[in-house]
Amino acid sequence: MTVKTRLAPSPTWFVHIWSLRLALYDYLFAKKNNWIYALRVEDTDQTRLVDEAFWNMVKVFEEVWIVPDEWPAPYADLWNWPYIQSERLDLYRPFIDKLIEEWNAYYCFCSSERLEALRNQQTELKLPTKYDWLCRDIPLAEAKIRIEAWERYTVRLKVPKWEKIVFEDLVRGRVEFSSSDIDDQVLLKSDWFPTYHWAVVVDDFLMKVTHVFRWVEWLSSMPKQILVAKYLWIELPKYAHLPLIVDINRKKLSKRSWDVAVEEYLKKWYLKEALLNFILFLWWNPKTTEEIFSVPEMIEKFDIKDVHKADAVFDIEKLNWMNSKYIIKTDINELFEKLDKYLAEYENDFHKDVFSKFDKQYNMKILKELQTKIKKFDEYKDLTWFLYNDANIRLDLLLSEKMWIDSLDFAKKSLKLSLDILNSRDAFTQDELKEIFIEKIKENWLKNGQVLWPTRVALSWEEFSIGAFELIGVLGIEKSRQRIGKILEQI
Repeated sequence: MTVKTRLAPSPTWFVHIWSLRLALYDYLFAKKNNWIYALRVEDTDQTRLVDEAFWNMVKVFEEVWIVPDEWPAPYADLWNWPYIQSERLDLYRPFIDKLIEEWNAYYCFCSSERLEALRNQQTELKLPTKYDWLCRDIPLAEAKIRIEAWERYTVRLKVPKWEKIVFEDLVRGRVEFSSSDIDDQVLLKSDWFPTYHWAVVVDDFLMKVTHVFRWVEWLSSMPKQILVAKYLWIELPKYAHLPLIVDINRKKLSKRSWDVAVEEYLKKWYLKEALLNFILFLWWNPKTTEEIFSVPEMIEKFDIKDVHKADAVFDIEKLNWMNSKYIIKTDINELFEKLDKYLAEYENDFHKDVFSKFDKQYNMKILKELQTKIKKFDEYKDLTWFLYNDANIRLDLLLSEKMWIDSLDFAKKSLKLSLDILNSRDAFTQDELKEIFIEKIKENWLKNGQVLWPTRVALSWEEFSIGAFELIGVLGIEKSRQRIGKILEQI
């Protein structure tokens, strides 16, 4: 059997973290089996479409390497299918005609006003809001006469009154439904566009889709699709209904929040590998202590049997931790290229007016010192401004109760010691610098922090920063002398 998965999003807004998760599972499952992952656009709800939403989706999927094997032209049209539902309308008609002719579907002439009144009445009576079957038994010949008279209509599925509907889900196992709880679903709308429950069955059949991953919220639609497939003698794909993503308060992540837009995470420059790895681990347990996988390793280890049923908490701190681990693992030259690209795209003023005015070697030294400390690239500007600019220090930052530095006179003594060390030679290795500092500190009966705290503050003008030796390594001996000398003048 040729394994084929598909992602079928609606181009109605930005690319949601949910969509990225589904795309990743589709991609991994298909590649694990060396077969096909397709992208189909479901745009039958024309009232909700957003201009450019689809091509934005294409850009994002390319950016994170989850590129489908089949998707709408001009990118790829390998099997000559229309991959956009609104271009497939002629393909649906023969199937809907078959359902009607065999009395498994029927024409409904109820106006929207009547249906709204019916729903309101049922709600007031605290009854389930379902269609009342008014048009269900209209003879087909009479219905066709009304259609020829240009009366507006929809087509509804004729759901059996008492029937148990059973299917086997790849994640949830055996699931049962009673047809008495299912409404006579509209299959064809009055604008002649198919509804989701109708189009998805036909599309998956014609495109030979074998496996579908979707959210557990769609589980309730399963019996309608099973009935459609049964009436058409169509074999459905195998389904895996996946748990939801919730926030730390156990509430479903809202589509209205930019916190769930993949683009926003790319703008903050979470590494793509880290973002994919984090998304994968939200519901998947590889039964190993490893938590950092490359994409090829994800493909090798992924198994749908290891997906759990519980909702997953989107913990931003876990994502930050995972991203920091990927930053540490990345080769410094590759990391610099990523940083340079990020700053040019998302921090253009800083990149043009500051970053690019310093030579690559200096910028590389800064990045190397930050590599084990930075969580994501949007922190870079705030963490490094003092390495690119001169400013006046807040002298109170030189004091530290914890380090037993209680006066500026004491801080001045420590800074003079540091300056004497830096003036003693024109060059040091970091190990030599550390050794000399510690030796001189002992000779003066001081503690390490009593010298290194004010030295670090004098070099960075920040209460918190990378260490004094790392700062000297980045700034260089001459720049470090100048900064400490400037602070001594201020004191």
